[in-house]
Amino acid sequence: MSLLVASADESRARGLADALASASLPVAGCTVCSAMVREVVRCAPDLIVVDLDVADQSVLSELALVQTARPTAVMLFARAFEADWVRLADAAGIWHAAPGPCVPDAVAAAWPLVRLRAQQCREHSRALEGALARLEERKWVDRAKGVLMTAQGLSEADAFALLRTASMQTNMRVGEVSRAVFEAAAAASALNRVGLLRMLSQRIVKSLALLVAGVDRAAAMASLEDSLQRGQATIDHLDKLDLPAELNPVCNAVRASWRALRSAIDAGPRAPAPDLRAIDLLAQTLLDDAQRVTDELQQVLGRPKLQIVNLTARQRMLALRVAKEALLRSVAGKGVEATAELDAAVSEFEMALAQIERSQLHGEEIRATLAVARAQWQRLLNATRDAPGRGARDSRVVLARESEALLESFEHLTGLVERSMLVLMS
Repeated sequence: MSLLVASADESRARGLADALASASLPVAGCTVCSAMVREVVRCAPDLIVVDLDVADQSVLSELALVQTARPTAVMLFARAFEADWVRLADAAGIWHAAPGPCVPDAVAAAWPLVRLRAQQCREHSRALEGALARLEERKWVDRAKGVLMTAQGLSEADAFALLRTASMQTNMRVGEVSRAVFEAAAAASALNRVGLLRMLSQRIVKSLALLVAGVDRAAAMASLEDSLQRGQATIDHLDKLDLPAELNPVCNAVRASWRALRSAIDAGPRAPAPDLRAIDLLAQTLLDDAQRVTDELQQVLGRPKLQIVNLTARQRMLALRVAKEALLRSVAGKGVEATAELDAAVSEFEMALAQIERSQLHGEEIRATLAVARAQWQRLLNATRDAPGRGARDSRVVLARESEALLESFEHLTGLVERSMLVLMS
């Protein structure tokens, strides 16, 4: 154990330090009161002996800063004390106060008690830290159990057994594993939610194209309104996420592109012929910005297994993009341009679907959903081939129906993947 001597005057502090050292007390150093914080951090003493003419608020405030930087016991000697010094004494860490001046015998007499109290305080501090750590661990365990019980349909006992097994396999504390599980679930949810804007950008244009084509206008209008509501809810949710500051530029870009698209279509359904090409360009900007957000978010989160969530969620967008391009080819006269973009979206969708099917995802429900989605995808493909020719209206009806059915399947599948053990235990 050691002590630091402090006074308003450097020479006075040095003289007292020499006197205390001569009395065989373990002096670590001396300082003026205004530099106590720096010296306490440097010397790490167990006790500060302060010798003053007047114990005023400025010194007591400096001692309070010391306690913030490194809690340390204080013995205060002063010839006079300001009237309200007791009010500030606790925050200043004062254990002992006496009329000054300070003499070595007084410090030596109090030193055994100071050492005992310092030891007790360290023991109490360790006990408190241990209790708080156990409480914090209990909170993470309860949160992780809730995630596993909801996601996997486990009982509380089975969820805890799973966490304990993972703890032994990874050589981590149960609390650390539990926190990782909870954070993995939160990360997957954020990635899924932010990525929703990609799909909505295409669904909005598809709905407008169906309105222009006069295909099931009531359903198309309902789809458009639902997309606008979900898009705004996603933007609002983005503001609530505690995302890293480095994502601010891409998040601001996606907010701006959403506002631009929303402004362009606010009067669209009431217009006799909305400019689908112009709106499609705005939707593409939103799609590109949303893709950058999801890509950077996945990189910042640093969880490679989240790629499967991003990949599955992106299929929602591609399904709607295929239907949209098929409709624009005939409704908006995009022709060759739409055909090229349609072919690219088809190729990208099929490559991703094959990758998902080859992944480590397990479970009967996941496999069954994938089988349903593949059948829906084939029907959607057939409708895209028929859309420009004879029976175009019937093909557009099929495009509208099957793209929404495929969207629903991949919404369900993305939720299953988000809650899968592959992702949660990553």
